Parts: sequence; C-alpha cells; structure tokens
Amino acid sequence: MRKVYEAASKPLAQIAKSLRYRNNNYHRSDILSSQLCDDVLQRLGPSLEKHKGCTIIDFYPGIGLWSSKIHDLLQPRKHILVEPAESLFLPRLQELVDQQDSRYYIAEETGRDDWENPDRFVADGFLSPFPAAAQPTAPNNEILMLVSGALQPVVLESDRVPKFRLRLRQWCRDINSQSGFHANGPVRMLAWVPEKEKVAILPQTIIHRDKLSLDFEMNCHIEKIVTSDYVSRQQRDKSVDLMSRQQVASRMQQLGIKVPPNRQIDPRKDVQEAIAPTDNNEPAPQVSTASLHARGWHDELQTLRQRFQAGEFARSNMDPPGKAEKRLPKGRVLTPEWLRMVELERNLKKNAKRSGEVDDLLREQAEIDVLDSQAHDPTLDEAKRLVAMQELQERKEKLKQCLGLKPSRHRLDFEYYKQDRRAFAQNPPLLMWDRRSAEPLRAYGEEFYPQKDMCLLDIEPRFPPPYPLTSAGQASFFQSLMQTLFLNPADNLRALDKIAPGAFDAIIPKVPALSDPARGGERDIENLPIRRLTPEMAHGILLAWFEWPSKPELSYLLANGTRLISEDVDIG
Repeated sequence: MRKVYEAASKPLAQIAKSLRYRNNNYHRSDILSSQLCDDVLQRLGPSLEKHKGCTIIDFYPGIGLWSSKIHDLLQPRKHILVEPAESLFLPRLQELVDQQDSRYYIAEETGRDDWENPDRFVADGFLSPFPAAAQPTAPNNEILMLVSGALQPVVLESDRVPKFRLRLRQWCRDINSQSGFHANGPVRMLAWVPEKEKVAILPQTIIHRDKLSLDFEMNCHIEKIVTSDYVSRQQRDKSVDLMSRQQVASRMQQLGIKVPPNRQIDPRKDVQEAIAPTDNNEPAPQVSTASLHARGWHDELQTLRQRFQAGEFARSNMDPPGKAEKRLPKGRVLTPEWLRMVELERNLKKNAKRSGEVDDLLREQAEIDVLDSQAHDPTLDEAKRLVAMQELQERKEKLKQCLGLKPSRHRLDFEYYKQDRRAFAQNPPLLMWDRRSAEPLRAYGEEFYPQKDMCLLDIEPRFPPPYPLTSAGQASFFQSLMQTLFLNPADNLRALDKIAPGAFDAIIPKVPALSDPARGGERDIENLPIRRLTPEMAHGILLAWFEWPSKPELSYLLANGTRLISEDVDIG
C-alpha cells in the first residue's frame, strides 16, 4: 500500500524537492498522498457539510494538495492562501489562483496579527466587516481555518516558545473572549501538527497535561483524525489504553464508523479482537497489552531475534550463524549484533520485573479505592463504617510503607499510572483523548515530504463557552494564576499558599468539586495533583478567589516576588 501512495505522489514529490533544493534554510513537511486526503475527507465529510460555501482561511498551504482537496469538497465562496512573502511555494499556489473561475486568493503573511486580528482580511476584501460589540448567538460556520504547523526549522518567539504553539494558544483564548476570528461566533480549525507539538495540545497521558491542555479543554473539543507511528517516551499504563480503545470501539459501532484496514493503528488480529465490542457482556479475548504500544527498541529486539534465527549473523566470529552453544570458544569475538540483542534482552527482563512489582502496587491501590468508597457510603450503618474506616487506614499505611522500600523509579511509575487510572475513571474521562468518537487514521511517513510524524487535529470550539471569563481582568488573572500553579504540576493545591498566604484554607472549601471523587476530586485534597485539575475545578478556584474578601491585589503579589507570570510569557 505504501508503494501505491509513493507512486501516486511522485509528481508532487518532485515539485516539493525542487522547491527545497533552492532554499535549504526554509522548508516544511507537505502532504503528498492524494489517498490520505481522500480518506480524511471521507471521515470528516458529514461534519463538513455545514461549511459548504464558506470562506476558507488557509495558513501555510505549501504545495496545495490538501488545500485543493478540501476546496473541491466545500466549494468555498473564497479560499485565502496565506503564505510568508519569501515563500517558495507562491508560484505553485499561483497556479490555483490562475484557474478559470478560481476562488483562490493569495495573501502574504504579515506576522502574528494575521492569527489574532481579522481586520487585515476585512481590509483586503476577503471577509465581511465584523459587527461592533455583537454578541455571537451560534458558531460561525461561514469561516473555516486550515493550518499546517510543520514549520522547519521551528521558529521561536516570546521566551523560546515555538511560534505555532504560541499562536494556537492565543487563538484558543480568543474563543472565550469572543474576539479575533471568533468575534462573530467561534470558528472551527483543522490543523496539521507534528506529533511532538500535539503532546501539549491533546495529551494521551496525564504526564503531558499542562496549562495549554487546560486552555483547550475549557474552550474546545478536539478529535485526532490522523495519527502516525510516533511513540512517545512517556506512556501510560497499557491496560488503560486497552480500556480506552474498547470504549471507542463501542462508539464507532454506534456511529457506523469504520477504519480501513490499511489505516488501522495496529492491524493485528488479536488486538482488533481485544478492542472489538462484544455481545451479551462477554469478556473480550485476551491480548498482551505490551503489544499495543511497543517501544522502538522492542521492534529492534524482535528484528534481531528473527535475523539470528534466520542465520543472518552469528554470536561470535567462531560460531556458526544462527546458533549459540552454551560454551564459548576461546579467543572468540562477540559480534555487535549479538551484543545488542543481549543488551535488549536484559532491558526486557528488567522492565518486566519492574512492571510486575508496580502492577502489584496498583492492584492494592485499586482495592483501597473500593474500600474507601464503601467506607464513605452514606447508607452504611455506623458500626460497619467504623470497621471499614479502620481497615482503610491500616491498608493505606501498609501501602505507604511498602512504597517507601521501593526504588524511586518504582514509586514514580506507580504515581504516574495511578493518576492516569483515576483520570480515566472519571465520568467523563479527564483527557479529551479518551473522549474521542473514533480511532484516528494511520498515516505513513512517506506520505509527507520531508518525512515527518504528523497528525491532523479537528479543533471545534464549544459554544456557548461552558466556563466563561467575564472580563479582560478576570481572564488575565486566570491565565497568570493557572500558569503559576502549572509550573510544578505534580504539586498539590497547597501551592496556593505560596501565591498568597491563607489562600488554600480560604478557597478550597468554596470549590466542592475538588473533594468530590465523582467529579475527579479527592477526599484528601493533598492527594490531588495540579495536573488533574478539571476545567470545572480551575474555574471554581478563580471564582472563589474573586469572592475572597481578604485577597491581595495582583500588583501586590507581583511586587512581593511571587511566581505569577506576566501574560507575554508562556511555558505551555
């Protein structure tokens, strides 16, 4: 299947290469696969119907394959291709503009304001004037934004923050303030994003959840439409991923969505059977969860094993290929392939042992959580409640002692996996990734040039905003407050006292969700890390702060050396 893509994309690949050979300092990854575009539009087709005849604002369209595909589907009123003035793609895009009855227009990018302020496009006649002080009553389906964030090299702005992330962050915040492109109603965006950049926008583990993730959760719903073979170094408990995929499989069955075999993330039969919905509540077939997210060196080890069995290399210079006798000949020299295979085998055994010990700790924690729920059941009589509470305290103390005897790596894995499990157990799950309606389509590296791990995000604003910030001052303070808390996302909310003495005791009782396990909270607030704050909790903390009679002024906090960060600096 990959060869088909490559052959179909050959002319575009030649164009892309010829452009980049002329300027090696400026390039970006472009889509070369017409088939990938077709598969994506087949998935998105029903939801794009409402945008037919709209105005498309297309940032960094490159060679224009994706742009032309979505243009043909939507037949927009206008299609604005926004490229930097020095872009070598402009002659290629000019061909689209010169077509008969063309609705394409080229607009040279003038800078950051193009993302935040539509006035430039209004002045150029591309957009109708935005009504002054008009309150949006519905999403603005008359505008659709397309963006490619695969800029190379990465351009940094404002305290070493990548330009694309910085601009996307501001676009998201404008949703709540109903400003910028969202002044007439929130605008949908389809964004091609490098997988490494996506981590901060749509995290797939609680470890990656930060301030930027919270911004998007408060204002948008994001679906990952296309994924790649990229595997992050930090992954969550495999059993949580399996449960998540099983839930998604049920949603896909209800919605009638199917993933083509060549676009499945893992086409292995045993994995597909394990995640498939079952009838009559029958248990799913068992599958090794390790196979769901094999790391790169796992694949390398498997390849070395197969090569050794096939006789492609020997253990040493004195051994026959594919055979390893127990006794090593004197004077032998071990081959590099054999040494690498032995090293990876040791890594596998070491990881398996650690995983087993952490799994035992997680099982004990799960039993403690069940006991905790029973002990706080309001229907339980007082005598049974006292017995349950005593057992709960004893088991908590025993687990704490057991953790204290484990190596630091075990304790770290336990904490991360525990937080991931609790984030997933919420209703709905905390991470937007776990609320996806369908599995993403798999893209291959050679479908882009230069080859890059890319994904497509469908970012659709929530309307009306579920957590409104009613004034510019409130919005500014909220961003500063959350930014400060998320400097150390593993800390608990005692960090509020570092911002303003007495803030913890004054604010926490005013936010019931923080102590409600059904809403993602913890009965013991100090067990709730900042990275698990839900949008409801974060908004509640803000409102409680403004109702606090003794709250210090923001200027006072800044003057007294707290870590509140000014609005023009981003750590997200």
